[in-house]
Amino acid sequence: MPENASYRKVDLHTHSTFSDGRLSPTELVDLAVEQGVTLFSLTDHDTLDGLVEARTRAESHQLSFLNGVELSTQWKGIPLHMVALNFDPNNAALNAVVKENQAIRLDRARRIADLLIKQGLPDLFDEAVTLAGKSQLGRPHFATLMIEKGLVKDANKAFDRYLGNKRLGSLRDVWPELEVVLGQLKDQGMALILAHPKRYPLTVTKLKRLLADFKAWGGTGMEVASGNERPDHVRLMERLSQEFALHASVGSDFHGPFGPWTQVGRFTQIHESEVDLVWRDWV
Repeated sequence: MPENASYRKVDLHTHSTFSDGRLSPTELVDLAVEQGVTLFSLTDHDTLDGLVEARTRAESHQLSFLNGVELSTQWKGIPLHMVALNFDPNNAALNAVVKENQAIRLDRARRIADLLIKQGLPDLFDEAVTLAGKSQLGRPHFATLMIEKGLVKDANKAFDRYLGNKRLGSLRDVWPELEVVLGQLKDQGMALILAHPKRYPLTVTKLKRLLADFKAWGGTGMEVASGNERPDHVRLMERLSQEFALHASVGSDFHGPFGPWTQVGRFTQIHESEVDLVWRDWV
């Protein structure tokens, strides 16, 4: 199927150095412009701190910019991510959710460090906090320290041996419940998007239950394409967005310039005419 040029101009899921991305908001916006993106959102994990820089740079390029954030939640003990889009960054309800999640991140990091100590590693907490700096503290910072100290060969080994979900056990369950977060944000005039739904360890039946709950609790959309997903998975997500009357969103989930499949503005083709695009009224 020929590529739809207008589709490629939208990217509503990206990350900068304010969470776990490799580029600053300014560098990220510059790259989006180079890639021909005309509607763009920065959606760092559990922080709004990069939005002013990103918006300022976007305005200098006359690039349409939407405020965004990717929020950590859970559903039935399964960690999930939800993207909020097109909001006032001073929104009190959203800032309360972000503040809570940042406190959870810090406590979770301390607990991760303690678990690593029990596995024979040194206490990496203080160094991880320093390494994170202005970004949101997370497992990748511990992985980086392990590599720097020669404790593991690479990030894959760090996650396989120490930081993967199976290793961390109950630390997967620390995030606020999806129903609670949606209850706080559903009447705040923002789009609430279930991020990359095909990546969760769910059968289609369980995914449908999640989408039913998400819709009932106030969710408004779902990502039908996120990065280089399989075309058949994207087709399934399109059908589910129709079935549950959820707006369709898309994004590269860009974290850094690692290869052609993670480039800003690039993700698997969708059928725009067959879904209710979340950005239809924003362009």
